[in-house]
Amino acid sequence: MEKEFDVIVIGGGPAGLSASIYTARAEFSTVVLDEPDKLLRKAKKIDNYFGFPKGVSGSELLDRGIEQAERFGTEVFEDRALLIKLDGDRFIVETAENEYKGKGLIIAPGIQHKKPLLDGLEEYEGKGVSYCVTCDAPFFKDKKVGLIGSEDLVVKEALELLEYTRDIKIFTNGSDLEVNDKLLEKLEAEGVPMVKEEILRVLGNDKLVGLEMDHGEEKMDGLMVAEGTSGSLDFAKILGIPIEDNTLVVDEKQFTGMPRVYAAGDCTGGARQISAAVGEGATAALSLITELRGKKYVDW
Repeated sequence: MEKEFDVIVIGGGPAGLSASIYTARAEFSTVVLDEPDKLLRKAKKIDNYFGFPKGVSGSELLDRGIEQAERFGTEVFEDRALLIKLDGDRFIVETAENEYKGKGLIIAPGIQHKKPLLDGLEEYEGKGVSYCVTCDAPFFKDKKVGLIGSEDLVVKEALELLEYTRDIKIFTNGSDLEVNDKLLEKLEAEGVPMVKEEILRVLGNDKLVGLEMDHGEEKMDGLMVAEGTSGSLDFAKILGIPIEDNTLVVDEKQFTGMPRVYAAGDCTGGARQISAAVGEGATAALSLITELRGKKYVDW
């Protein structure tokens, strides 16, 4: 089925929904292609987002965002974007069953995490298993935390986690650690221990309690999964958008360098916080609105 809109937003998280509210209110027909099973929906409590003094669950926050976007006319579909093509002055976004055409494009799919195939991992997501140190490290202050990963991301996350707890350990799950030399120097200087042995399964009852290894159990209060890269990289490569450190390169207006294409949220790096994503989504939308109205994107 083919559908045509003024604006296509890839990603139904805080950045994408925020952008869609602005474009729809500006009377540009807008569609949001929402990724099913977003990790934010598994967040039991978000304490650091403005306007919720008692905290809010990720699921409630997203549902409220969708309701608000739809009130202004945005159409939201759970339909994973697979491919982007150009057809004259239109962008075509293909999914498994549908094809969406649009004049403008906002890329905001967040981070696509590579989940290790570990028994019990998904069961304890939001119950001790996390995919974001910046988001969840405060919950594990001065506690014992493990990190799973073998590339640059796990080292970056470990170095940030050290600001909250020194009791951390990296598990490469059978892989060699392949990271940037400067990052490795920093990690070694901090004396963070590493375990290369394969993980057998994630242990828990009502919440995570540790990992089962060949040598026995590794007890911990939290587990950060740090394997992954931006789900937007394939789109960026297709469109010729610059990539740096596995994130899309944008300017202060969230402009990618390609006419009528903007990006926002975690896929562009930065703070990787909900509040930041909401602001970037708004900036991307305002910039795109200006361009679609025939003005230079820097005018607003």
